[in-house]
Amino acid sequence: MNAKTASWLTAHGRLWYGDRWYRLAWIVWPQALGLMLFVTLWIGHPAGQGFIPWAKPLLEAPKAPPAAAPLNNPPNQQVVQPPAVTDVLAPCKSDDHAQAIRDCTALLASGNLQGDNIPYAYYHRGWAYYQTSQYQVAMADYNRAISMQPRAPEFFLDRGALLIDLKNNERALQDLDYAILLKSDYALAYIDRGIALHNLNRQSEALVSFNKAIELDPSQFSAFENRASIYEDISNWRGVYDDGNKMIELNPNNRLGYEYRGHAYLEVGQQEAAIRDFNRAISIDPSAIYGWRMRGRAYYFLNQFDNAMADFQAALRIDPKDSGTIDFINDLKRKRGR
Repeated sequence: MNAKTASWLTAHGRLWYGDRWYRLAWIVWPQALGLMLFVTLWIGHPAGQGFIPWAKPLLEAPKAPPAAAPLNNPPNQQVVQPPAVTDVLAPCKSDDHAQAIRDCTALLASGNLQGDNIPYAYYHRGWAYYQTSQYQVAMADYNRAISMQPRAPEFFLDRGALLIDLKNNERALQDLDYAILLKSDYALAYIDRGIALHNLNRQSEALVSFNKAIELDPSQFSAFENRASIYEDISNWRGVYDDGNKMIELNPNNRLGYEYRGHAYLEVGQQEAAIRDFNRAISIDPSAIYGWRMRGRAYYFLNQFDNAMADFQAALRIDPKDSGTIDFINDLKRKRGR
């Protein structure tokens, strides 16, 4: 041992036994330093993130290992597919309404339906009854469906439509308003609400309802059709023309758009344009009286009396008691007489 080391040990021994703070420092500080090192390493480990290996950091993320190849199925063993989701109420929705009534009745009697399938079965059967003009039993099914599920807006929509057909427009409004309360963007409910209001001669309110329906869903042909009917009643021929145009755009194979637009042309004196539209309406449905009657009227204003009479007679063959056509024929006879 050299003199320098011996001198240091002598001093250390004197302080160790003579100075308790010196002794305490030698005991505590090495443990504190060790604890700090441990915490530093733990913070970087992925668990909190764990101990970081002392290595050069990666420049890019490691690539995932390749996916394992699928196992070959044993010979003669088919892959089991998950079962398809089936609509248990499909029998109630058949386009054959009489068959839908029978199948839905059997389904309800089976006791196999659960939850909301039960009120929806009554609802669909009610629709089938409605389409076959069995209004009393349709109403009973709608009432039963609503009593079981009073939060379904379509139940109130369809019962409201049935009430309109039964001429109970005030009661229909209550159902349609409630359907809208349940579903504020229900364009179909606004359309039927407008029809009920129109039937009650509340035309301004009906227009508001049809306008709202068109705002919500501008693809609804029925909204334009019913609004055009009101415009026709109040002689708003520009409105009739615009809605007729939109109806033709939505469904060029429906006669109604041509009939409304043709009537608008007729009323503003554009008889040739009116005749073209009525020609198209008649070609789509020659059994509809309106096109014949109104085309005859356009010929009348062009003083083509033979053509006018031929169209009026065609209209009477469809409905011999049509008062509008009879009035036009009498008017034509008076004009010819003069």
